[in-house]
Amino acid sequence: MPLTPARLFLGTAAGAAVTTACFAYSSSNPQSSLGHLLTSLTRYSARVDWSGRNDGAEFAFGNNNETQQDENGMDTREAETHSMIWALFQIGTLIFVGVYSYYRHGEEEKIAKLDVNSSSQTKSTMAPPASNASAAASEKCPVRENARQQGLVLYDGQWYSVGKFVPYHPGGGEVLNQYLGSDISFVFRVMHRNPDRIMKRRKPVRAATKEEVKALTLRREEVCHEMMEEYRATALLSSASNVRTSASNVSTEKFDLKAFEKDTQDLHQQFVNKGYFKPTLFWLVHKTALLILLLSLSILSMKLLPTAESTTSTPMSYILPGIFLGLFWHQSGFLMHDAEHHNLVGNECINDILGWIYGTVFLGVSGAWWREEHKEHHALLNTFDEDGLKDPQMREDVWIQHKSLIPFYGQEMIHFLTNFQHILFIPIIFLFGRIGILIDPTLTERKFRPWTIFGNILHLLLHYMILSQTSYPFQVYMIGSFQQAILSLQLLGNHYTKAYNPVHFATEANYFLWQTLCTQDFMCSKWTRWYYGGLNFHYSHHLFPTLPREYFHITTCCIHELCEKHGVPFVEV
Repeated sequence: MPLTPARLFLGTAAGAAVTTACFAYSSSNPQSSLGHLLTSLTRYSARVDWSGRNDGAEFAFGNNNETQQDENGMDTREAETHSMIWALFQIGTLIFVGVYSYYRHGEEEKIAKLDVNSSSQTKSTMAPPASNASAAASEKCPVRENARQQGLVLYDGQWYSVGKFVPYHPGGGEVLNQYLGSDISFVFRVMHRNPDRIMKRRKPVRAATKEEVKALTLRREEVCHEMMEEYRATALLSSASNVRTSASNVSTEKFDLKAFEKDTQDLHQQFVNKGYFKPTLFWLVHKTALLILLLSLSILSMKLLPTAESTTSTPMSYILPGIFLGLFWHQSGFLMHDAEHHNLVGNECINDILGWIYGTVFLGVSGAWWREEHKEHHALLNTFDEDGLKDPQMREDVWIQHKSLIPFYGQEMIHFLTNFQHILFIPIIFLFGRIGILIDPTLTERKFRPWTIFGNILHLLLHYMILSQTSYPFQVYMIGSFQQAILSLQLLGNHYTKAYNPVHFATEANYFLWQTLCTQDFMCSKWTRWYYGGLNFHYSHHLFPTLPREYFHITTCCIHELCEKHGVPFVEV
């Protein structure tokens, strides 16, 4: 159903009516469960008494006979005023998000219906025409160029027509469009949990000829050797004292692509046979219990430590609760990551619901928005074309990670700040990292999703209740934000210092080699793996995106051995 201004404001009016009705009901029935809930939410006092006492220190809505005060001496009428301001703020947030989403994404359905193979195709973000940088690069391989124009992909020696499916591709039209004309056999298997079942629904157009397979293989070898030479010339990190790397003397002469591809396919099949791609319920229960524990410790520390009014108050009164709250966000982000990769349970719908809970409600980041960007991040890691960076999760507007990206930043201020970005990087991450990750989904959301707005409201309600337990709500939130910034540093560090390549490297080269050259691991003890969520083993995640995190510490050793055998760099920082 398309979103219209009438429907938008009708929904907003309905939300305002429900909010007003809830406050009216709580005023007339202060002892009801809803009354107690809204009373707790609208307390001006920073601390809430959950014991249910009503000894004169508590206040109730609708008592107009006399002026009452809460435990901090705040007039109840003033408290009710603050509560209504808070409610209006929530409604205003809903209106802003809805209006922005409407004007930004009102034409989404029209764009999605474009046929990429039409001769009159218009350039769009969903399916750019074949005249972009990747198509220009593929002119060296006439076979791929011809197949690209026909909207074909090669899978297990058979050509499949997917041109009309590009705008509807669940992983993003941009991803499939960039892979047109190439051999997707391995990348398709590692990106999808049930590749054979998916391909059974499609009939091949024809079998690839020996000449076509040979031409694509020669092109793949050419690109792989070019990538290896580029890495050898620019990999400066291998000489650092805190970096451990295998095959530091990268040589294209001893690199046998055919043997390398066979070993990577055998390794993937080995993991499949051992059941590593099947998530276990114990992992989900264990990690969810950890979330509950961290949140409980945050609230408990708020209740037990001295308040701001106490003479024994110390900085620990907000530092400790803030650390636990940040860890709660930290681990929620990992579980959102697993759910949106469909790596928590076997059912995709349940995974999406869990991603909404862990991401949108707990962390405050839209799980659906993150899933769309993250799929493109995996499929187009650290790549660019003439229009800009193709990997949406590696692009930032305040710094430039690689010299190849300089032409895409036209603002003079950005070029000026790059002179100091080695100084500004960490302060920006710690001070504005959480604010940015909360705002970015609203500004770049590709679809209007009512459930996302509902989840954002639940996130605000949840954290209002959490922070109402302390007399230091701002300090606790900021300490939690600093703690979450460590997660941002970890995930950005896995790729920021690696090579950025033209997009045809991603679609014409060997997927395993390309992902390896653009990734690095972080070394840590087995006792701190829980803190880094297992994503310090980033090779396992990027080479096998559907592999659950619980097996990363096992599979990483096998990947290391394979890289050592073929002279491919395996970097651990």
